Amino acid sequence: MKQTIKSTGMIAMGLITLGTIGLSNSTFANTKTGTPAELKYVGKIHDQPVFQLSLNNDESGLYFINVKDENNNILYSEKVTGANLTRNYRLDIDDAELHEAGFGVTFAVESAATHKKEVYKVSTQTKVTENIVVAKL
Repeated sequence: MKQTIKSTGMIAMGLITLGTIGLSNSTFANTKTGTPAELKYVGKIHDQPVFQLSLNNDESGLYFINVKDENNNILYSEKVTGANLTRNYRLDIDDAELHEAGFGVTFAVESAATHKKEVYKVSTQTKVTENIVVAKL
């Protein structure tokens, strides 16, 4: 009788453990985000905006990068090869041009192998916030 209860308990514990392990999500370091490229604003160097472009590819590949202005004129173009590349781009414009109404720059990244294109548009937004605080003294 004791042997039957022990073996039944062991089987039940094994099934619970197996079910728990089987249903949990596996998490790995350095997981791909699914986005082949990311563009973000880093800050300013000598009052000129700097953007960081990161290519999230595990395998080495050839990519075409084009930076265009609002009139579709090419400001910069390059061909890069490698895996998990990061590039910084400083736009040669002053603060007045950056805040003009018609300002717009696009970053286009195209894979030579798949011909998939990721396009990012950079524009500025200006918001004025006024806070009035009333405090009891």
